[in-house]
Amino acid sequence: MKFKNIKKKAKVIKSPSNSRSIAEKSTKTNFHFPKISHTTLIRIYGGALKLFLVLVFILVATVVGIDFKKNLQTKQNIDSQRITLEKNLNFWENFISKHQDYRDAYIQASIIEYKLGNTLKARTYVEKSLVLDPNSSEGLKVEQLLK
Repeated sequence: MKFKNIKKKAKVIKSPSNSRSIAEKSTKTNFHFPKISHTTLIRIYGGALKLFLVLVFILVATVVGIDFKKNLQTKQNIDSQRITLEKNLNFWENFISKHQDYRDAYIQASIIEYKLGNTLKARTYVEKSLVLDPNSSEGLKVEQLLK
């Protein structure tokens, strides 16, 4: 059997037969920006700038106000703590005036003076407590803190 060169018929794919034309876009645009004079543009930009500055000012004023309120609250807390420390110091000073040989009163007064920022008075109270009891572990700790 001999093989013959048989060419198979290729299937031809035909395009659909609807005949529509696709409109080309016009290269001409009908939209134009309106003509605005320079003075009008300057007025528009000036107004936008004023609005922007007002908004920034309002934002800054709000942030500063919130920060001020927070700082004021912190100051009030510190003041109330200071008043409490001063009351405690007055108590211990009155106690010391009645009981001059009580070393713990001197140590407590020293700690309160240190918290109030009076390191010289704090050292004086610690020295008095160490004169009464040179081996006091609390007195030595406070003395180390003050150095």
